Amino acid sequence: MKTPATGSLWAGLVPVVAASGIALVAGFGLGRATAPSALSRSPIAEKDIEKPEEKQETDDSERMASKEAASAADVMQAAAINAPRQRDRALEDVLGKASLEEVKKALAWAEALPDGPMKKAALEKILERWGELDGTGATAYAMQVYEQTGNSGLLRDALEGWARKDPQGAITQLGSLELGDRLARDIRRDLVGQWTELNPAAAAGYASANRNTNNWGGLVSTVADEWAKRDPQAAATWAAGLPEGLDKRSAIYEAIRGWADSDLNGVATFVSAQPAGQSRDAMAGTLARQIGREDPAAGLKWAAMVADPGTQERAVAGALIDLYRRDTNQALQLLQSSSISAQIQQAVLNRMTNGGPWWR
Repeated sequence: MKTPATGSLWAGLVPVVAASGIALVAGFGLGRATAPSALSRSPIAEKDIEKPEEKQETDDSERMASKEAASAADVMQAAAINAPRQRDRALEDVLGKASLEEVKKALAWAEALPDGPMKKAALEKILERWGELDGTGATAYAMQVYEQTGNSGLLRDALEGWARKDPQGAITQLGSLELGDRLARDIRRDLVGQWTELNPAAAAGYASANRNTNNWGGLVSTVADEWAKRDPQAAATWAAGLPEGLDKRSAIYEAIRGWADSDLNGVATFVSAQPAGQSRDAMAGTLARQIGREDPAAGLKWAAMVADPGTQERAVAGALIDLYRRDTNQALQLLQSSSISAQIQQAVLNRMTNGGPWWR
């Protein structure tokens, strides 16, 4: 990938990396690559032997130089790891200790690498760290790459790095970039999800103020999904309290679905205690689908709690659709023996047999 030039401080390392896979002779430019050997000591250094306190200072500086050289070697070793997950973790560990100056020098080195997994992984993690340290600079660089290549990957990385420290700032910066609606929407969704990990209440406030109530999904759904991984009851309570809209139903679905995966008894108790209304209908309908995948009869019982006819149709269909596809006769027998009204039963059959998505 052709990227804007940032300097050549590490460019000379490329032949070494290509030849050996791991370059152990380069530093970040902050100190010597190796400590001087005893044979190369000057007469002044020999006199230091008689002065322990001064020798201690020399040893400390040598250890610091070695530590700096090891950091540079670690960056290259991490980038050269074949296993993607291990490589990413190693790069994150090394770059997490790097200063802004070191990150920029690492970038110059990575730019000069031949295209391939090593270069791609190194650039991704370098941009994340750069974004964390200097969001504006990293985003400007990544935007230039996007304009030249059409590849938005580094832009995402820079903004996600920025969002580790300042999610609101990263989202604001995103809004100022000239991106297509779909790309901007996708990146903003990811940043809001990241924000929810850091501060769910703040992310929820932002999502609530930037809703699209006519669309399934949206930012409130993103927040509910991420929040439910840590505090599903808080996520479900927040989603249920949103003003009405299609995106609210989606948020409830995400919160209840995530909770059901981790604590079915807990979510069942919570839903049963909710007052009748659209929020409880959405919750019970979600449970009908989640439980019905394994136990259609139990799923139908949750569907029977749903008061709104249209929502109940979807809930019943969700509880039965998997069984219907495996064993149509058994699904029909189960439906006919349930407490679901004949009118809803017929509507459900139409949903499951019309060839379209059962949830519409």
